Amino acid sequence: MKLKFFIFFLIAITFNNCSAQLPTKHIFYIHGRIIEEQGKNAYSEKYGKYELDSIISSLKVENAIVHFEIRTSNVDAKMYAIKISKQIDSLIKLDVNPIDITVIGASKGAIIASTISSLNSNAINYVFLAGNNDYQEINNDWKFHGQVLCIYDSSDDIAGKNYDYWKSKENYTTKFEQIELKTNLGHGFLYKPLNVWIEPTKNWIFKQRL
Repeated sequence: MKLKFFIFFLIAITFNNCSAQLPTKHIFYIHGRIIEEQGKNAYSEKYGKYELDSIISSLKVENAIVHFEIRTSNVDAKMYAIKISKQIDSLIKLDVNPIDITVIGASKGAIIASTISSLNSNAINYVFLAGNNDYQEINNDWKFHGQVLCIYDSSDDIAGKNYDYWKSKENYTTKFEQIELKTNLGHGFLYKPLNVWIEPTKNWIFKQRL
């Protein structure tokens, strides 16, 4: 009996030590423009409430820190991207492994995240939610770095275009995947923590695969 207890005790110690050594994941969530315009409780007559708190809660995976802030009105996307890029550099200088850092951008947040991926050469993870259309392809010359996952919805008439254009361009990515959703929610799919984008996002955070 004593021997069984001792073995169980050793297993418990080993498990706890392994858990304690799990690296901290740093997740940057960058919200859409509507929150810039209306604040945290933003509401669209077409898409409903932007469920920011629920989204942040859903992204709080085990042993992770979610970095986010409410941007003020009409933030310049490039300047804000530079700001976040510097925060990423600071984490890496503190010996955070780039693979443990993920930037998730939604709508205008995806434009900002795309700009970060073009500016920052570190091989971190990115998830772009509804961030591409003809305008972006004509007016930007992004060259992405890191591991990129793009999620868009075929019913989205604002930014529901696939990322084939960007995938075919010169990039510095180690992985580049995309998922087409068919929620019939239009641009509003990113207003809620739907499993169809939350689950692949979590897989990308941990494994960089779908």
